[in-house]
Amino acid sequence: MNIRGIQSKSILTPQKRGFLTAGERPYTHSLSWSIGCGFGSIYCGAYCYAQKLPNWLYSRREGEGWGEALIIKENAPELLEAQLARARNRREMRIFMSPVTDPYQPLERKLRLTRRCLDVFARYDDLDLLLIQTRGPAVVDDLDRIAGIPYAWLGMSIETDRHDLAYGPAKAHVERRLDAVKRAVQRGLNVQIAVSPVLPYSSDFAERLLETGAQRIVIDTFVLGDGSRGKRTAGSPFAALANYDWRDDSIAESLYHQLTIYHDDVSWSGEGFAGIPGRDRAGG
Repeated sequence: MNIRGIQSKSILTPQKRGFLTAGERPYTHSLSWSIGCGFGSIYCGAYCYAQKLPNWLYSRREGEGWGEALIIKENAPELLEAQLARARNRREMRIFMSPVTDPYQPLERKLRLTRRCLDVFARYDDLDLLLIQTRGPAVVDDLDRIAGIPYAWLGMSIETDRHDLAYGPAKAHVERRLDAVKRAVQRGLNVQIAVSPVLPYSSDFAERLLETGAQRIVIDTFVLGDGSRGKRTAGSPFAALANYDWRDDSIAESLYHQLTIYHDDVSWSGEGFAGIPGRDRAGG
């Protein structure tokens, strides 16, 4: 993988429209400390919508494919400190970390940029929400840090529990993610599972998700979740690999109905992601 660093000018990106503003409690900002993603050459890279976004397409070098390069914003923690320090509306800030690159991709264990950003957030106790969205089991390294941020939620992506799919996850990776959710719940964290996007799953997938104890579950599909009503997915490597109709929402709808029988907080797509309640201000 080609890895190169840059000095960025900003780290918090205002959200004016789109997927993250679709619900009752829209995100005000997103945070990504890299362009590209270290998971891009693994199974999820086949369908990741971020490979079609301008920040990657205009930043990569000629010939670099998704998952083959990472452009690191080396000064991300310092930028975050500066932006939070001068923000006048911190109590209204709802931050999604990250919609386009995973905060716990493999390189995080070397760089610790996510950890350093968490240390910055821990110095500010007055934000409304920080969602740390990942499919990286390495998040367990930082459960204590996340627990120290009163407005933090952990979001774990678990698209399926099947590992026999050509484009699906390895069994070990699925088990580690399920275990990470259980450990986070046991640690007292607020946790949301994102089945995003829903892939074909086993008959006991819903039961396994419920057993984790996650407080919220969001169901998402390729058509709803790629930000273009499926056009980005249609142009992805996944569309050629899939051996089923990925535009058919019935698989996701079935999982949704199974979960709602036993869980009170199951929601759909953008409205679900942007539906996490803010902090309880009643106490002052």
